[in-house]
Amino acid sequence: MIKNTLKSIIRAGGATLNKNGAMVDFCTGYQVSRRDCYTLNAENVNEILTAVNGLLNEIDAGEFVGIWVDSGLVYIDISERIPRLSDALRLGIERKQKSIFDWCTRLCFSCEV
Repeated sequence: MIKNTLKSIIRAGGATLNKNGAMVDFCTGYQVSRRDCYTLNAENVNEILTAVNGLLNEIDAGEFVGIWVDSGLVYIDISERIPRLSDALRLGIERKQKSIFDWCTRLCFSCEV
């Protein structure tokens, strides 16, 4: 991934990347984290770039690197796209996630019980 692209993603609040580092945008399904990987300061672009590139080299087809920004922190995880809400919520709860992302509405569903 290129540093300027990463800066744009951080300014936009995040993105989901496929194995090739391209941003994905689905119309259906739910994004569920498989593994939380990093929480980094948004100003440490070089550190974020290293983390993202390392994860892109690690993931398999069907896996994604998720980047989102909240309150000056960048959260990075490895995630997967799940077609059905019931399955996505079950996996989110099993994996102790706070939420899952709905591609259709662009909103998060809480997994906390």
